[in-house]
Amino acid sequence: MKRLFACIILFALLCIACGGTAQTNAVASSEATEITPVNSTAAPMAAQETAAPVGSETLTDPTDDAKTTTDDFTITSDTGAVSQNGSVYMITAAGEYTLSGALGNGQIVVDAGDEDEVKLILNNASISCDFGAPILVKNAAEATVKAEKNTYNTVADLRTGSVDGIEEDAAIYTTCDLKLTGSGTLIVETSFDNGVKSKDDLSVKNMTLKVTAAGNALKGNDSVSIKSGSLILISTASDGVKTENTDVSSKGKQRGTVSITGGQVDIYAACDGISAAYNVEISEEETCVVNIYTASHANAEATAAGAEAYLIVPTALYSDACDYYAYFYNDDEAAGTFVQCVYETMVYSGRTGYYGLAFRIPDGYRNILFHMVESGAAPDGENFKASTTGETVNTAMNGYLLTSISGGTMSGDWVGITSGGNSSKTTYSSKGIKAENEIIVSAGTVTVFAGDDGLHANAGTALENGAEGLGNITVNGGSVTVTSADDGMHADNALTVNGGTVDIVESHEGLEANTVTLNGGTICVDADDDGLNACKGAATPMVYINGGYAEIRTPSGDTDAIDSNGSIQMTGGTVLVLGGAQMGGMAGSVDADGTVTVTGGTIVALGGICQFPQSGSVNTYVSNGTSFSAGDYRITNANGDTIFSFNLNESFSSCWIASDAFALNGSYTVEKDGAAFLSWTQSSQTEGDAGNYGFGGFGGFGGHGGGHGRR
Repeated sequence: MKRLFACIILFALLCIACGGTAQTNAVASSEATEITPVNSTAAPMAAQETAAPVGSETLTDPTDDAKTTTDDFTITSDTGAVSQNGSVYMITAAGEYTLSGALGNGQIVVDAGDEDEVKLILNNASISCDFGAPILVKNAAEATVKAEKNTYNTVADLRTGSVDGIEEDAAIYTTCDLKLTGSGTLIVETSFDNGVKSKDDLSVKNMTLKVTAAGNALKGNDSVSIKSGSLILISTASDGVKTENTDVSSKGKQRGTVSITGGQVDIYAACDGISAAYNVEISEEETCVVNIYTASHANAEATAAGAEAYLIVPTALYSDACDYYAYFYNDDEAAGTFVQCVYETMVYSGRTGYYGLAFRIPDGYRNILFHMVESGAAPDGENFKASTTGETVNTAMNGYLLTSISGGTMSGDWVGITSGGNSSKTTYSSKGIKAENEIIVSAGTVTVFAGDDGLHANAGTALENGAEGLGNITVNGGSVTVTSADDGMHADNALTVNGGTVDIVESHEGLEANTVTLNGGTICVDADDDGLNACKGAATPMVYINGGYAEIRTPSGDTDAIDSNGSIQMTGGTVLVLGGAQMGGMAGSVDADGTVTVTGGTIVALGGICQFPQSGSVNTYVSNGTSFSAGDYRITNANGDTIFSFNLNESFSSCWIASDAFALNGSYTVEKDGAAFLSWTQSSQTEGDAGNYGFGGFGGFGGHGGGHGRR
């Protein structure tokens, strides 16, 4: 989970154990809920106003060279299957249609046959509409919108009011596959809802595209594929790029993936930069650059109506076969409204986990009760598996803790939820990249500035293909740079780095997962809490280091550079740990609830000593209490050969070094700025002065969050 974890006071736990009623106590939750797009009057963000991170280069805004067309609007086609009714143009057959000139408050509607492929060629066209989607494809086999070379085209959705009940909720909306192509420029603007949306697959190739929307900038229900081009995608109140479906097509294609294989994509989003119902896959068929800014980094913050709260369900009482609803009402109990309680996070009290189901309390209601209904069934107030009795909404609390279910009656009481995590993160999901199954980065340059986690993969999501989300993040190559207000990368299940470069510039937890595996690549992590954290999950928490180079830095305090709620195993690679100065049990350089084993490679662990390798490991040197100040360091053998060298720009107290290069009875020296600093003979497996250090800790709970961090 991530750092927002829970802390239900002992009294509440005793009440659950005894079947009694919990009193008002403190609980902490992992995360807050994702904000659903709402109609926004916020001014569109200007991409060029957002400061680019050092080392990245964002695109020039194509609207800087805006061109206005005043020519009369025309549609030309060889098919002749175009009719006009006022300012609405209807296309009813396959073919290519060239659109030119200005269509003010008008609409292009495609309603062709099921097998018809329709291509709209924009040739300096400007289309706006305040009564519907400016470009609407009601029916076709496939639609293509092409921006002709050296042309400048605009599509503006001028609708206002509520989006509730409106299916055609985008400036460009299609019910079939949609391809955006051409080497011209297309500008899409809307403060109504989504920018470009396909109910099926959405792909972009070659185009210079800027989308500014209150909802999702790009949404393909089945998939979004960006193959090339220059894209600036802005969402002022929602996610930048989004998919929705997770079933398998009749042709065997898995739906729900966002893939980026080329071009440059700059995303500015109030909520998540990329939110995939299945996978996010970034590879490189041609040069691929992805820059993502969320929340304050995008000069936007999301808002949502109603206070957020949680229904907290003990694991022993939770049922996957049921959906959970809150019912709000006033004097007339029949005239209320149901709000679904959606699983968002695991909530913790010490090591005990609870399901945290998020909901929002609508304005204007005084009373509440909770229902369990059969999964997929619509709540009606009569057909339910279990229900609480009605009571007043406790506005002083933001959680309702179930304590028992008996004979169709649920019992519980209100509790307060507090955050055990980094207070600088947003109270809603504003992750850079989020997936309900897996995130795979194989190539390209990815830079993320997030108001939440940089990369986040959920596990356990019920997918429409019948499986559950894996919750994995894998980096095979390329470059990933993250500045985040919460985790740099969080995977509910497995986080694996096989190659490439991972640079966590700023984070609360750096790399966090149930299992963290480093097989190769170059990894640099700066974290306020734990650098590498193996937290509670489906498997035994483990940190595996098998290759590559890793440098992990954490500050002094209740922090660990490498922390595992299970064990730590290193078989190869090189690791430099720059841990906090704290000494002992729960804070320092390397900490595990289980064992620390090093059978290959070299690790230098600076900072407070929690644990060092024990029996079965390579030879280790321990220097307790020695101050390592700023300077250039080199570890050498008796022949003067360099085993490892590093530079420090600050001071650290204590150190242990384990290396497969240390031979029994060998002589070794640590030099500082060219002069001998420490020397020893390795006369046993562990040499030096271990002093008074403490074993183990409880990283992953309390201030070290562990377990699922869903949202």
